[in-house]
Amino acid sequence: MHFKGFKYNSNNELYCEHVSLNEVGEQYKTPLYVYSGESIVSSYKNLERSLSNTKTEIQFALKANSTLGILSLLSRLGSGADIVSGGELKKALYVNIPPSKIVFSGVGKTEEEIKLAINNGIKQINAESYPEIEKIIEISKEFKTKVPVAIRVNPDIDVKTHEKIATGSSQTKFGLPMEEAVEIYKKLANEKYIKTMGLAIHIGSQIFDMNEFKLAYKSILSLANNLRELGYTVPNLDLGGGLGVNYHNGLINFSDYGETIYNVFNNQGFNLSVEPGRSIVANSGILLTKIIFIKETNNKKFIVVDGAMNDFIRPTLYNAHHNIEPVNISNKPIQKYDVVGPICETGDIFIKNLKLGKPKEGQLLSIFSAGAYGSVMSSNYNSRPPAGEIIIFDKKIHVLKRQETLDDQIKKENLPTL
Repeated sequence: MHFKGFKYNSNNELYCEHVSLNEVGEQYKTPLYVYSGESIVSSYKNLERSLSNTKTEIQFALKANSTLGILSLLSRLGSGADIVSGGELKKALYVNIPPSKIVFSGVGKTEEEIKLAINNGIKQINAESYPEIEKIIEISKEFKTKVPVAIRVNPDIDVKTHEKIATGSSQTKFGLPMEEAVEIYKKLANEKYIKTMGLAIHIGSQIFDMNEFKLAYKSILSLANNLRELGYTVPNLDLGGGLGVNYHNGLINFSDYGETIYNVFNNQGFNLSVEPGRSIVANSGILLTKIIFIKETNNKKFIVVDGAMNDFIRPTLYNAHHNIEPVNISNKPIQKYDVVGPICETGDIFIKNLKLGKPKEGQLLSIFSAGAYGSVMSSNYNSRPPAGEIIIFDKKIHVLKRQETLDDQIKKENLPTL
């Protein structure tokens, strides 16, 4: 395995750093997200090192994982934040990420959220539509203060990724057309209470082909240089995120990613930033789940676990592959099983035809690469409390989020007198 922070000991028992996952399963209720702090630090520093030649700022994308304890660790490492909601802004500020390192992206910012961003003095708002720009201008005049605005452009580039996470095509809801960017930038530059901050781009997630990044980067560089030739100030280029994570083996190509950015932007005179999410935290977390039943039919064998699609929806939503390993490796004959959850949906399935030595009820399984788009996308479907979360760091277990109880769920609602 190439999942730093997780390894088997000589007795074929899986550990997260120095801690037995069997002991974790006994002490804390499953399903449970378990994060390796060592792995998060390592991923962040590997990315930082790959960008050192260009001194590119890192703004972690909170949409990948917004658990406060994770964000606090990243804040200590020096990370900024890429946010897409007022809630994410408040979380970033709560863990002491400096406002000067916070970028607000997203297509549907409300008036309340825009005002919240302005009042907190964040680095910039990445505007994505004409109505949003008009609303920001209107609010800036009301506040009579300079509002830092960049425009997110859409380069109309189709990338080789899942259609639901491709964002650089003109058929998606993101960004403004490249061919209209000069006129839009000119309009912003002429506004008394707008500070033009540059351009932003993001073409999608799970991108492995560096040529796709290069094409997008050259496109935004050409536009930025054109704007400068016309006399406009273009200080920053926000390059988005999207670096792919190989969920089969855990490998991430930080070095080629950094080299691509260097080759395109070296000596061009722009301040650069990137918005990684998945590449920092995906491999740093697992979902620990317990086997409830082994169900066998005439032609299928099922492992029914206590984790479900409400805890971790990626396999259902994207047909995503995630390695699943037993916490204790068995030497018994290998058989094939479908690993499924208890939710009343056929789609509540984690993996098909998993090869395992004969499993048994009560045994623990680990679903790997669950640190990104895991807990942050959880729900209460089927009135199920989503998984709790812990992190193992500096030789200690830290509870990040306890699992809700059914009573907690009921207390959130009001029972009217009808």
